[in-house]
Amino acid sequence: MTGYLVGGVLIAFAVALAVGGAVELLTGWIHPWERPNVIRPVPHGIGLLLVGSGLCRPASVVTFAPTGDTLPLLLAAGAVPFLAGTGLVVVSRVPA
Repeated sequence: MTGYLVGGVLIAFAVALAVGGAVELLTGWIHPWERPNVIRPVPHGIGLLLVGSGLCRPASVVTFAPTGDTLPLLLAAGAVPFLAGTGLVVVSRVPA
């Protein structure tokens, strides 16, 4: 039962990150607590989308617990966009 609760909270957090990235890309709006740090909004928005999708995959995989050898493959498939998005968020904050 707690697995579904933790999975649901993680998926909600991941969707909120992805929605924030989409809003940033479409309108240019950045969260108020991130405005002083973000220099490049486009990589930041793409990074948030990738981080959100990367977090959504492992949360859904752990929630539904697949059997066999598919678990490491699915977790790795979620780690790739998460790490790429984290890299883009870092790049968006570093001065040129």
